Amino acid sequence: MYKRLFLSLCLCVIGMTSVLAKAQEQHPEIFGQPSVVTMGAEHIETLWTEASGKWSDAGKDMGTTSSHVECYKKFGFCTEAEAYSLGGQAWVNVTTLDILRWDSQELIAVDSSPTCQVNQIRFDFKTKQVSVTESPKGETKDPFCKDVKPTTAYLGGLKDELRRLDKERTRQK
Repeated sequence: MYKRLFLSLCLCVIGMTSVLAKAQEQHPEIFGQPSVVTMGAEHIETLWTEASGKWSDAGKDMGTTSSHVECYKKFGFCTEAEAYSLGGQAWVNVTTLDILRWDSQELIAVDSSPTCQVNQIRFDFKTKQVSVTESPKGETKDPFCKDVKPTTAYLGGLKDELRRLDKERTRQK
């Protein structure tokens, strides 16, 4: 009995690792290498970067550029605009994140304003990948927070979406 349980657990872990590895192979439709831009009426120069794509955990009805992230180093923040569908209507959510780190390797920005979770966006400048991680804040008495689980999604582009559609068609045959 323990052998079956162990084997089932191993297969589950291998399957989850495979799904995560596939998501980690995703690359945004647009990935802007950091460059200097001039902002505002005062013409302030700052390092800037952007990425657009579709999060790996987004629904099938989301387009390949349904999310966009822009970051401004001197101002210390990023904004993320993310489309979603609710009740047959299109909506957009805009979030501001504080930059914690920006060097030649990576950019890390967080939003800890939600009651139950901390959201982190990470740009990896070497692999040209962008990920978002949602983590529970920990102990809270808020009943809405009990179901918050840690998740990570990757920003993909058209090639990733076409790969997903090909796999879906293959499974249907």
